[in-house]
Amino acid sequence: MFDFWKFYKGLFSRDDYFDNYWDKFPEGQHLQFKKETLSLLKNNVTNKDEKGLANTLAVLCNDGADSDYTDILLQLLDEKWHISEEDIISVLELIKDPKSVNKLYEVALDVPDYDEMRAIAKKCIWSLSAVNTPEAVQKLKLLTKVDDPIIKENAIFELEHVLKKK
Repeated sequence: MFDFWKFYKGLFSRDDYFDNYWDKFPEGQHLQFKKETLSLLKNNVTNKDEKGLANTLAVLCNDGADSDYTDILLQLLDEKWHISEEDIISVLELIKDPKSVNKLYEVALDVPDYDEMRAIAKKCIWSLSAVNTPEAVQKLKLLTKVDDPIIKENAIFELEHVLKKK
């Protein structure tokens, strides 16, 4: 039987990142640890626990997430005590909650100095594409008109992809 808490605690003590640790995580069931991960996420925010947040987001990427996570993830995008923006946006992409559209658009436009390749903006664009509501498509259209060539190119590509699916 899989012991979630033992696995989670083990994430903090790993020193060999080529050890196939994630092979121990059970596959197949979506949201099987929702109660635990929601609790962890709330504790990570309350305690401003950067490493805990990174590990909780890793679990979410494997266990899945739904719209019950959206508000706290959107709140985290405004917090400056962590460096997990890309992982948060990846989880939002999995969720596909229309409630995230405005924040994803806002974050895509707010390019940090260190993000020369626009990784955060690209992930926001992919997330908007995944949400694929009329509002998300409108935000993608707006991103095709920005002055930043990397953001513009990626928005054009995703917009074409979204429009082909319709």
